[in-house]
Amino acid sequence: MEHIPAIHAAKVGMRFPARVRGRYTGVAVLDLDLSGVAPGRDPTLTAFLLLDTTLREDEAKELRGGHSVEVVLTDVDQARQQLLASLPAPFDWLTWNGGTVRSLAQRVRDTNDATLFPILADALEDAGCTEAELLARCRDPHGDSLDWLAILLATQE
Repeated sequence: MEHIPAIHAAKVGMRFPARVRGRYTGVAVLDLDLSGVAPGRDPTLTAFLLLDTTLREDEAKELRGGHSVEVVLTDVDQARQQLLASLPAPFDWLTWNGGTVRSLAQRVRDTNDATLFPILADALEDAGCTEAELLARCRDPHGDSLDWLAILLATQE
């Protein structure tokens, strides 16, 4: 039987249970548990949660080795075998007002139109987001790569 690497089971937007392997300046190194989607393969993959590209940044800063956490993949680079993750967005944000936040995020992702981030910030706030730093970054996105946010909100399962 041909061996298919577990990374092929990892898709952007998928949620995974993870254990924090270590926490370093600006990053948490995670072991993702893929046993539910990649049976018969090595059931873990390494992912990186960058503190400046995650939701609930204050919560992410408290992560330490051995902690269990659920994450959503925001980037899967199969060529470099690199995975990036974020803490998930609350379901209420994604479903608010008929899915307005998800729809706006999909439009930003599909068009690369950064001028929509301030509108996305308003929708997030109306949906219940209280992350002041995240909202401020969205309202003034110049020079700030927020692609991870659009991808997360557009694809999170």
